[in-house]
Amino acid sequence: MRSVPMEGAAPTALMAVVSRLGRLRWYAARVRAMSGAEILHRLNEAGVRRAWRRRQPAWDESIGDGPIRSSRLLRERLHDAASLPGIVASAQSTRSGHLQFLGRDWPRVDWSAGAGTRFWLHDPVTARLWPGSPTHAFSIDTRTTGTDPKGPLRGDAKYVWEPGRLQFLHPLAAVGDARTALAILRDFAETNPPYAGIHWTSGIEIALRLASLTLVCAGCEAESFAPADRILIRRMAAAHAVYLETFPSLHSSANNHRMAEGLGLFLAGRLLPDIGGAWAAEGRDITERMALRLIHPDGGGAEQSPVYLAFTLEMLALVALLAAEDGAPLAAEVLERLCKGTAFLRSILDEAGHAPAIGDDDETRVIAQPPDREPRYVASIVAALAGLLGRPDLAPPDRSPHLRDIIFAAPRAAEVPTEDMQTFPHAGYTALRESIGERRVHLVFDHGPLGFGTLAAHGHSDALAVWLSIDGEPVLIDAGTWLYFSAGTERLRLRESLSHNSVSLHGASQSRASSAFGWSSCARTHLLAQEPGPNWSVTAAHDGYRSRFGLEHRRRIAREADAITIGDSLTSGSAPAEIAFLLPDALDIGLDGPTATISRGGNPLLRLQAPVGFPIALRRGAAQGAVRSQAFGEIEDAQRLVLSGVLGQAEAVTRFQFQPAMQVAPVARDSLAEHVSRP
Repeated sequence: MRSVPMEGAAPTALMAVVSRLGRLRWYAARVRAMSGAEILHRLNEAGVRRAWRRRQPAWDESIGDGPIRSSRLLRERLHDAASLPGIVASAQSTRSGHLQFLGRDWPRVDWSAGAGTRFWLHDPVTARLWPGSPTHAFSIDTRTTGTDPKGPLRGDAKYVWEPGRLQFLHPLAAVGDARTALAILRDFAETNPPYAGIHWTSGIEIALRLASLTLVCAGCEAESFAPADRILIRRMAAAHAVYLETFPSLHSSANNHRMAEGLGLFLAGRLLPDIGGAWAAEGRDITERMALRLIHPDGGGAEQSPVYLAFTLEMLALVALLAAEDGAPLAAEVLERLCKGTAFLRSILDEAGHAPAIGDDDETRVIAQPPDREPRYVASIVAALAGLLGRPDLAPPDRSPHLRDIIFAAPRAAEVPTEDMQTFPHAGYTALRESIGERRVHLVFDHGPLGFGTLAAHGHSDALAVWLSIDGEPVLIDAGTWLYFSAGTERLRLRESLSHNSVSLHGASQSRASSAFGWSSCARTHLLAQEPGPNWSVTAAHDGYRSRFGLEHRRRIAREADAITIGDSLTSGSAPAEIAFLLPDALDIGLDGPTATISRGGNPLLRLQAPVGFPIALRRGAAQGAVRSQAFGEIEDAQRLVLSGVLGQAEAVTRFQFQPAMQVAPVARDSLAEHVSRP
């Protein structure tokens, strides 16, 4: 595992030029995705931001002492989790000042002396500081490679935002450590007054802080706080709500960010019963409306990322839990969509709880347990929703233990799902689970849209891609995300087609990325046919190459005895093509003419038979474009099997023949903590 350092990349003057060009490219890409109504909204918002820049960064002293409403249900369940080993260890790390976020160490802190800017503004990659007070938040550029034209390269803002979410207070809330939690809140408030510095630049970060305040107030019994601490909490909640209300993410930005803003407003209003009623009502309305936009009727996520769907479901689940406690459950249609989303995610999990790395993943969570990075986050969310909905049949067969297990009363692991093939026409995925020979095979086929809305910000150019797991271990994988703001052109490359298990024509990407979160062209994909039964097949096509080459790619996935076949063709004409498959570096790949044998530890898993006229090349490592990112900010070598030839109207069939198990060692997995879920 390696990460790419950002420091010392270029002289300051050159960085300033690069940053300005990056900002221009970003703005150009965004304007192309905007409607006339959105452009007017952005101009009006820019005027409001200019007015806010004249504000002095300070907490609103007009908000005095008053009630704080905490959740009795959350308190009980947090305290039930207090003895879990992971919670105890995480709380102790926070008390000792040894903190780690996204796999990076932060400077050690003595909370009794205060952390200050050295902690809250620290960039762990460059060891430099991001702007804090008095620099206004709206004067800080975080989008275009994380640089500031007036200052040094600082890296990816995702890192510095992590401690600002205050999620390392969640385990302290579980153990009821009000003393340490309040000391940290005071230090944050002193160092990061509204609306100055890096921690006030994003509504989603502000909303997640409100979730942390909610857990602290529940677990640490806010009713017993001293007046000064109650005033601090009330001022923090109000300042956060005012920001969310004033700067909504609308139009092309109305994705998971808008759902987060709804969550934040709901939580702020609930915390402040005397002044927050309108915020709570608005937040609830936003979350219900966004649930119906971000979760398709068949349960798939509109943003074309399992992790972002899981994050959306987690936000909605917290609102649903508290709304039910208040005696005002969410609308039946919304709860049904919550259930459908859970069932969809369960269908794409393999038997070990791994979800295919489709689309973006920045490791954003609502309830966290640092430094746990949760490689099986999606499975954890499925388990939590199975508990919230009272549907133990939806529980995944395996997952890692977590604080949210207790908060949402997650059931124990379920049995391995039955063999089936499920197609989700709105989301655009087919998930297959069956035994072939002696192997448990799980395959996901993408025939869905690029992403959500005109921006498609978190989608990847992976039309007609496949992901394959054998016996609970991923075999055909995805390149992943790596970084958002500071990866430069590598961010674009990892989003485009050549990093996915699909076909590229003339070395081009189906959809072309124009910026870190934008596209200059978008492939449209459609399901053509589906045949059930023992010899099932699924056929889909996309038009990503029509405007440039006048060609449409078609792919058919089918079952054939002890094999699965992938047939690729063009609807007309022909073109040089690469059929590519990305695999983990840990697998052994042997080439013998048109056949590649894929093994693990000397145990053959499958044999890949290339189409006639498509010789196989094996490419390894970054120098040959074969990398994967399993966690944000980390990238490692992978392997690419590339089958090159001329693709035409006749199907070029790649055959995956599954090999009998020889001597399979048990897979080392985290086991669930032995505890009885609270009913």
